[in-house]
Amino acid sequence: MNIQKTFTQFKEEFQTYSRGQRLFLFFAMLCGFFITAEYAITKPTSNSIFLAHYSVELYPYAWLLTVPLNLVVVTFYNRFLSKLGCFKIFLCTVCLTMGINVFSGTFVQRFPPLAFFLYVWKDIYVLLMFQQLWSVIHTKTEIAKAKYLYGILFGVSGTGAIFGSVVPSFFAVKMGSEHLLYMTIPLYLFFIWTYHQMLKRSGIEGENHMQIRKAKGGFTLIRSSFILKFILLIVILMQLSTTIMDYQFNHFLQQKFPMQDLRTQFYGRLWGAINTCKLCLQFFATFLLVQFLGLRKSHFVVPGILLGNVALTLLAPSFSVITYGFSVIKTFDYSIFNILKEMLYVPLKIDEKFKAKAIIDVFAYRSAKAFASLFVIGLGILSPGKLPYAYSWGPFTLFIVWIGAVFFYFQRTREKLLEG
Repeated sequence: MNIQKTFTQFKEEFQTYSRGQRLFLFFAMLCGFFITAEYAITKPTSNSIFLAHYSVELYPYAWLLTVPLNLVVVTFYNRFLSKLGCFKIFLCTVCLTMGINVFSGTFVQRFPPLAFFLYVWKDIYVLLMFQQLWSVIHTKTEIAKAKYLYGILFGVSGTGAIFGSVVPSFFAVKMGSEHLLYMTIPLYLFFIWTYHQMLKRSGIEGENHMQIRKAKGGFTLIRSSFILKFILLIVILMQLSTTIMDYQFNHFLQQKFPMQDLRTQFYGRLWGAINTCKLCLQFFATFLLVQFLGLRKSHFVVPGILLGNVALTLLAPSFSVITYGFSVIKTFDYSIFNILKEMLYVPLKIDEKFKAKAIIDVFAYRSAKAFASLFVIGLGILSPGKLPYAYSWGPFTLFIVWIGAVFFYFQRTREKLLEG
């Protein structure tokens, strides 16, 4: 009965939206759809191509390389955002990524280092795309609306991921992995149009643009905000855990599927299953979780469930269990965790939603992989005989720290800002 009442309230409130607000949300949903559809093609393809030319042992070194490249990209973004505006900086990002995909698809067989660069770039650009989308969304959303709207927005994005995962699942063996990169170009062209339409209805290029122009640097903003520090911490903890489990999974996968195109096919089908589970959490579970538990308790759910999940991989470390553990953390990362994290940005100032968010959601998000690589490399040196099973102890410890951080954060804020 409570669930029905909640959905009735949502329907009634949505009917009060103006035509402009509805169109803004519609184009924002389409933007999320195209980002995830493209990434569902590029991610498994670039991973498989990387393993074909190198091996899983070089993953940690690729993650280390993300730090300088990440820093250059975020610095460029924050410096030129105020000069070029949202759309022009977005256009630069999209055109650069399209060029990299086409160039890599054409020449990676003759020049293998492109596989290394493509693997590193694909993890940076997708976060930059989401950063440019969600910074705009936050400027038009209140926390009361975010509790139900963000689940829907992420849910439509999840639909795009399922759509995109069909391509590597069924065409990798027939077409060859490299040729799949060409299929991302039409998605980017549609994405450019929808992003432009969303911006037209956001008003972001007016008064808000002037606030961004006058804003301090992203690092300065983070140092002066307790909320931003907390977001930064949970992002790092999540990405450290995800990266370690990602490496562990790929270690098993490379042994199970040594052929590149078969591996791409398995990647695509696994991500299809992950994206389907993600979709259910985005559309329904997260909304109900926040509605009935509240934001405070919801933040304990993610590290709590993942702690139990990684404990299972310690008890029964096999390919199927490792694959299950990897799937669960990826499902939570792109659904409940991201939605709860994005809600934390809603009450912040406009400059914090753009410049500080870029530091956290792009630079810190992927630079955390570099710290994870040091753990992987160090464990490989100290305990080579116990690998790859011993990697699970890293996430296990991190999830305990995460639960403690959530407790401390809500004790400090006393929920006044978030649950009022």
